[in-house]
Order: sequence, then C-alpha cells, then structure tokens
Amino acid sequence: MEYIDIVDQNNNPTGEVKEKLQAHEDGNFHRTAHIWIINDKKELLLQKRSATKKSHPNCWDISGAGHIRAGESVIDGAIRELKEELGVEVEEKDLEYIATIKSTKNPKNMEFGYVYLLKCNNQVEEYIFEDNEVSEVKYVYFEELEKMVKKRVDGLLIHEEEYKKLFEFIRKNY
Repeated sequence: MEYIDIVDQNNNPTGEVKEKLQAHEDGNFHRTAHIWIINDKKELLLQKRSATKKSHPNCWDISGAGHIRAGESVIDGAIRELKEELGVEVEEKDLEYIATIKSTKNPKNMEFGYVYLLKCNNQVEEYIFEDNEVSEVKYVYFEELEKMVKKRVDGLLIHEEEYKKLFEFIRKNY
C-alpha cells in the first residue's frame, strides 16, 4: 500500500495521511511529480503506460510521473519516480521547475502536479523499466508533439495546461 499526504484546495498540508486509492476515492487533493525528459535535439521522451495499469493502459504519457509519498518532498518523489519508472538517476540540481498545476477535472484525482524538465541524452534502449509501469518509450520532437496534442491523437493522454506550460518553457529556454 502506498500512503500519501493530503493537502487542501490551496496546496497546504492538512496533516492527514491516506492510502492512495482511498484518497482518490474520497476526492482528496494530493501532490504528484511530472518529469519531462528532453534531449539536445529538442525531442521529448514519451512513455507508454503498461497494459496492466489501472488508468489509461497502453497510452502515451509524460516521461515519468507519480504520486508523492507521505513524508516525502516533491523533489525526492520526482527523483524516485525517474529511478523506478525509467532507471534514470538524477539529483535535484538536474531538474528544471516549470510549474505547479492544480488539476480538478476528475473528482477522483484532485492533485497539484509539480512539472519539471530534465535534460537527458539517453538512447531509447538505455531506459530501464524497473517497476513494470512502463512498456516502452520513444522520443518525439516537441513541435511534433504539439501538433499531436492539437489533433488529440488517439492513445496520447492530454494534459492541456501542462502541455501549454511545457511548450512555452521549451520555446523560451531551449
């Protein structure tokens, strides 16, 4: 079982800790980390969620993402998720903060997603899927991904506000 800290609608800790599935069932706000990997060619890494995932199996999604565990800092959770999902070991200084996005569209998944960018030139075959949450990865040039998002390509999870902030950040900084 995975336990997470509950936060209020303004992202302030409440002191309450719940099992992740129960927090979702109860519609409690919690924190997640979303890490996008970009290489020197301005390609973003997409992960394909495994067929065994409860939500959105076999869909293309953020490079690495996950819930922040109870008592864990957001940055430590981001670092842990990259290691667990992709076998990538990083330090806090390697992650560029983009934004924190409040997600309220799904009442069973009320979250504050902390979005980061990691510059990494690993080849696709260098990624290691340690926790069986990811079935494959691929790089997509960021402008091509932008077109895919606009077209709402089947099989690609759409995170409207996150994509907007991500593409703005890349244009401004890369």
